[in-house]
Amino acid sequence: MDKPLVSVKTITYNHEKFIAQCIEGILNQKTNFDFEYIIGEDCSTDKTMEVIQEYAAKYPGIIRVITSENNVGATINDQRTDEACRGKYVAFCEGDDYWTDPYKLQKQVDFLEANTDYGLVHTNFSCQKGDKFLKGIRDGKNLPCGNVLSDLIRGNHIATASVCMRNDLLQAIRIGEPIRKHNWRMGDYPLWIESAARMKVHYLADDTITYRIHGTSATHGLDVMGDFRFFSDRYDIKRHYIKKFGCEDLEPFINKMYHRELLKFAIFLKDEDLRETCLQYFKDSSVGESFPYLMLSQYPIFDSLYCFVYATRKKLKMVV
Repeated sequence: MDKPLVSVKTITYNHEKFIAQCIEGILNQKTNFDFEYIIGEDCSTDKTMEVIQEYAAKYPGIIRVITSENNVGATINDQRTDEACRGKYVAFCEGDDYWTDPYKLQKQVDFLEANTDYGLVHTNFSCQKGDKFLKGIRDGKNLPCGNVLSDLIRGNHIATASVCMRNDLLQAIRIGEPIRKHNWRMGDYPLWIESAARMKVHYLADDTITYRIHGTSATHGLDVMGDFRFFSDRYDIKRHYIKKFGCEDLEPFINKMYHRELLKFAIFLKDEDLRETCLQYFKDSSVGESFPYLMLSQYPIFDSLYCFVYATRKKLKMVV
């Protein structure tokens, strides 16, 4: 095809059970423009590549597969698929998620074409864990639109598979470079922050995708130490961008949230240093957080209770 208006990209590794549904959701899009579909397959050890090759053979004018002889890791796989995108816009869907609205791309491109000061548009979404569904995670929530840099540093409210953004913005950011430099374990969150620092961001309330939670997913298949590493990276990202973009007014809020979340790891990991860090913070009367201080000072009482609650939450978790 000639240069497409949109490039859709999927990075995938060992998604044999899910990749067909992911691909079908993209191919089912109804648009008045051409789009290409870039799939970055990172030498899966299951039959993910076989499934992809079947679809690529059926849709050679749409699907392009990016791969190599050896596994390159998520960051490089993500970057090489970014570089392969030729469209004016780029949309995302990782191999274990899937799109449910056949007009998703059309709605987002229509908005971006009409609003040149916006660089990215995302949507409402649902979650699936096994045969359990949670519909419309953002229903009834007025998510921020426009200049949302401060809001995003406070917390990530964007689901990756729901995003469509300008390709020139994506290429200018080159998010793989800071990810490798800082050894962050997540690439989507810093990309949204970098995008919001450059252009406006829009939210559509339409539920257009399903985010899948399963035991081998990057952010929901972790043990407690894995959870802790993701937690640490999230706050490293927040503090990095507070400094980079001069948002020092957010530091009190970020510090408060950091220590509240750190509390669960201080208790669950039985780490004396972590507990002491929290304890010193919450002893500051200006913080006014009596309950976290109580949990730490009366640690033996809360230990068993929290371990039970945390383990139960991990089993039942249905949202990001």
